[in-house]
Amino acid sequence: MVMKVDKCDDELFESQLFFDMLMMTCVTGRERTEKDWAKLFVDGGFNDYKITPILGSRSLIEVYP
Repeated sequence: MVMKVDKCDDELFESQLFFDMLMMTCVTGRERTEKDWAKLFVDGGFNDYKITPILGSRSLIEVYP
């Protein structure tokens, strides 16, 4: 899910937290370091990647074959 947000109100923030919890509990999501991502990409057969910080702890991740 990608959301463009210009203003974050309490309701939106609460929804973001809900989806974070949902991802962590239902699909075994977890926080990863850049080293973790690099290993995941290499193990998946990708040759390169680029991580661009966007907002707070969120980042755009591009993976190249």
